[in-house]
Amino acid sequence: MKIKKASILFVYIMFVVLVLLILSVLFLPSKLFKDDYSTVVLDRNGILLGAKISSDEQWRFKSNGNVPEKFKSSILAYEDQYFYKHPGINPISIFTALKDNIEAGRIVRGASTISMQVIRLSRNGKQRTLFQKIIESFLTIGLELSYSKDSILNIYCSNAPMGGNIVGLNAASWRYFGHAQHELSWAEAATLAVLPNSPSLIHPGRNRELLRSKRDGLLSKLLSLNKLDSMQYQLALLEKLPLRPKSLPTIAPHLIEYFANNYKGEIIVSTIDYQIQENTVQIVSDHASSLLKNGINNAGVLVVRPLDKEILAYVGNIHSTDNYHIKNQYNDMVIAKRSTGSILKPFLYASMIDEGLILPMSLVRDIPSYFNNYHPINYNNEFYGAVPASTALSQSLNVPAVYMLQKYGTAKFLRKLQKLGFTSFNRSSANYGLTLILGGGESSLLQLVNAYAGMASTLISYDNNYEEYPANAYGKLKFTIDPNENIIEQRVDKPPLSAASIWLTYNALHNVKRPSTEIGRESFKSSSNIAWKTGTSHGFKDAWAIGTSADYIVGVWTGNADGEGRNGITGNRVSAPIMFDIFNVLELDNRFYPAWDELVQVAVCPESGYLASPNCKDIDTTWVTHRGAESKACNYHKLIFTDEAKTHQISQKCSSVNDMISASWFVLPPVQELYYKEKHQKYKPLPPFKRGCEPGSKNNVMEFIYPVSGTSVYVATDEKQEKREIVFEISHHYPETTVYWHLDNNMIGITNTMHQLSHIPKKGRHVLTVVDEMGNSNSVGFIVIR
Repeated sequence: MKIKKASILFVYIMFVVLVLLILSVLFLPSKLFKDDYSTVVLDRNGILLGAKISSDEQWRFKSNGNVPEKFKSSILAYEDQYFYKHPGINPISIFTALKDNIEAGRIVRGASTISMQVIRLSRNGKQRTLFQKIIESFLTIGLELSYSKDSILNIYCSNAPMGGNIVGLNAASWRYFGHAQHELSWAEAATLAVLPNSPSLIHPGRNRELLRSKRDGLLSKLLSLNKLDSMQYQLALLEKLPLRPKSLPTIAPHLIEYFANNYKGEIIVSTIDYQIQENTVQIVSDHASSLLKNGINNAGVLVVRPLDKEILAYVGNIHSTDNYHIKNQYNDMVIAKRSTGSILKPFLYASMIDEGLILPMSLVRDIPSYFNNYHPINYNNEFYGAVPASTALSQSLNVPAVYMLQKYGTAKFLRKLQKLGFTSFNRSSANYGLTLILGGGESSLLQLVNAYAGMASTLISYDNNYEEYPANAYGKLKFTIDPNENIIEQRVDKPPLSAASIWLTYNALHNVKRPSTEIGRESFKSSSNIAWKTGTSHGFKDAWAIGTSADYIVGVWTGNADGEGRNGITGNRVSAPIMFDIFNVLELDNRFYPAWDELVQVAVCPESGYLASPNCKDIDTTWVTHRGAESKACNYHKLIFTDEAKTHQISQKCSSVNDMISASWFVLPPVQELYYKEKHQKYKPLPPFKRGCEPGSKNNVMEFIYPVSGTSVYVATDEKQEKREIVFEISHHYPETTVYWHLDNNMIGITNTMHQLSHIPKKGRHVLTVVDEMGNSNSVGFIVIR
């Protein structure tokens, strides 16, 4: 009967114990620590780039791995030698502590295990009464049942107070010793192991002798436990204590802010290369003084590896120093949207090359032009009449770019930009109009470099993959080594630009005129492998320079974050020198290879750049895309008949067939010819017709320079409120010809040689007609606004 009662009692006790164990787990909070962690950013090799303090102003880093062995040995020897053997509560330690405290008549020793300390720390300031001790013991059992021993130790090391506002092993390692926890020496590990025991009393800022005594005592114990040998022990004793917490690096503050906003409280291993970042920051700092002297306060720089699209350096702005203060230095100019200036021109050029709408040397108009009251001009205020498309790109001529966009179509180009990864161009094509190619829209350095990197990645991958296109050339720039980390949402499986068109575009960009600081470096092997482009926005507010090599993309923006323009801010003058200085410290080992499978060698007319026609007397060869090989032939060469001296054109009206000599003549339209012949001394205008040989009237011998069809003309007034004259102007193949001017069928003047006429038209719609002495005529409609 007694045995039966004992059995029942045992079962009852076991049931109660089981219930208590279950309750200990159920009452354990699902999240032990609710405090925020600091955001910590490492470079690709684990070097600390910087951190942002937590919202409660504590330097508290998450653990980034297992507890290092040196610290594990130190903390267990000092705090809980039997950690891996007890169930969370150590009865022997409790008995020993109770005995020692009774004998001393005061508390001289505690019995808390590391598990119990985890619970106590998680309860954040609860009074240390007997009742609270019982609760903590109860929760400690639940902790032991819910977590492994290694996890509990990791939690403790991440949340143990380390003095001042420093919490956790990882934060303490960086703040006190300037390196990661896995790099701790024995002396450093022992120093940090004794801090949680009384962090308010002992830390490197005070009571240094007491701290040294505790550290050295722990080292002695570790020696007795055979955790380190006598040589390691003696060397550890010689190590000095840190004087004070070290400042954390500030090498990438804007990048830290980005991660703090998007990955708050995490430890992020970024794609940044510490050495490249440091070099880039230094170069920007070196240029800061000269920038500031010119009223330029801000800059942003990105360095990207094109093949994997990883960001290697991120400089969001110039840093203030003791020597100068930077306005708006906290603005991140890598992600700020700014007017693009001319920096989009390579994408338009490559698109048109890809589709065979232009060939590299085909001529594009460069004349005074008016597009629905939009009057673009070149940076140097000069016109060349007609220029090869590649020259227009390399010299960043504005007027040819506008004509190219007009031919390609603004809506179509906007769709292409979206495929290239741009999300900032979100207005309609009608809203942007032709200004889009000259800075009428805004984008960020981040998106621009992403698109340039997409071009390079396409060409490199095409060659590496044996003429197979990658699936994500225009995927996303990467901030972290996690391949799923992306910035730009859109992915495209087929690149929007072919490898051949990109290679031909780079050929043009290799010829961009370098800034004065780079004169003579074109012959350097590394320098010659850089294809680059600059851009300057209207009002000199934004200066861009983006360079591309097979190894790196370097993008630079300079200007003022508040939008203040400064005369002389140009991409070539202020941004390109920074870009080239960065390239000069990078190792450029590779080059781009032609996409031979997509290229075709064709015969072209060297004067017009178009496919050679039967009338082209000279033939050259060049490489074009497959669609370029199907483009239109040259129509600039005309077959004419001249006299033997080739000084006059003749016809059957005045000469016999035997006297007529056929000649192929390169002929530009009148306005293009007017400006082209000023720059090309070898250009020969069409010879005039011999008297009596003139053919019937032709309308293509005269062109209007101003106004053009559909123009709205504003008649201004001077200081006396008198209306100012408008200057009408045409170009004629034969300048010496007399021209008669008619406005709405009323003759208003006659010109010879210089075909310009001043007049004050009335408000409203008008038709201007010109008729030359040979009967050729041309008309244009325009509107006068007052």
